[in-house]
Amino acid sequence: MRKRLFIALILLFAGSLTAGNEWFRMYQDGIKLMQQKKYDQAVEKFTSAINIKNKDSKHIRTYGMHFIAYYPNRELGICYFYLDQKRLALKFLTRSLRMTPSQRARKYIRRLRGEVIADTPKKKEPAKKNKVAPSKMIVGKKTIKLVGERMSVAVLPFDSKGTSKNLGDVVIDKMITALVNKDRFKVIERAQLEKILKEQELGQSGIIDASTAAQIGKGIGVDGIVIGSVSRSRNGSISIDARMIDTESAAIIEAHDAYSGSDDIQSVKNTVENLANKIAEGLPLVEGFVIRVNPDATIVLDAGRVAGMKKGIKCILYKEGAELRHPITGEVLGRDTKIIAEILVTEVFDKYSTARLIKNKSNEKINIGDKFLTK
Repeated sequence: MRKRLFIALILLFAGSLTAGNEWFRMYQDGIKLMQQKKYDQAVEKFTSAINIKNKDSKHIRTYGMHFIAYYPNRELGICYFYLDQKRLALKFLTRSLRMTPSQRARKYIRRLRGEVIADTPKKKEPAKKNKVAPSKMIVGKKTIKLVGERMSVAVLPFDSKGTSKNLGDVVIDKMITALVNKDRFKVIERAQLEKILKEQELGQSGIIDASTAAQIGKGIGVDGIVIGSVSRSRNGSISIDARMIDTESAAIIEAHDAYSGSDDIQSVKNTVENLANKIAEGLPLVEGFVIRVNPDATIVLDAGRVAGMKKGIKCILYKEGAELRHPITGEVLGRDTKIIAEILVTEVFDKYSTARLIKNKSNEKINIGDKFLTK
């Protein structure tokens, strides 16, 4: 009996060493890669370490014998700083500072804020209606070249249940800001949206359903409409539901909810940002090829549910032409790109999807081998 108990304790101790060794090894590997300025690879190591042991700490006991300084969130933020992904850098540096304050985290946060201040124009200029989307985006480990316009969306006022109009106004403003900051959508500014609705006499009355939202979206010329509701419980907690409606098919392509234990501005902001993250993650950028054009004009794409494709999402079809080379250095700068059409995904299977044509932009025939990118 004692022998079996002893063996069990040895196995338990060995397992704890293995688990402890994993996060420590990932963290140490990340530090070495940072020193070599391999920030992309370091991000993967620190992310793995955080998935096992998340909290930054000045002193962590390893193997029950000695203490180390462990700041994976801080180092991850610094990596994003050098990768020029400022929002992610600020997110993880701030998280680290909340867990365990350090001069190193404060230093980089000051640098981030200093750059924002340095970039601010001295004279007040009119607010931009839409944020300019980048020409490339990092999706997973791939850098995707963006072709055509991003998915255009508008956020309609949320239905308030047991809450004040002021809270509903806060939710719509925070949702617009959060979606713009994702660099994934072309978002119509609230004032501009209200002006268009008034001009086109697309006023609202009562609760807006998916069909009505799609009609409004078509009227203002956007791909998707975000609608939802805000409700407050008796204990003061807030529940927010949001749905993304495709204006072409009136289908709900994304539906999420989020909760907050308080109705203060910061809590509501965090809850709305959580919702915006879910919406953006549910509509990833997917690229691939046309693999068949059926006699009935159905277009078959080589990406399906596994890649993140969804019924109701729109895609840009395009052809890549000749290489663009620098005349002096000979460096390949890119390729000529010609947009052919816009299509709507109608059915999604595990590894492929079908779509139909909704806009022909070049009067060219769609062929096998043409490329696509989700809007």
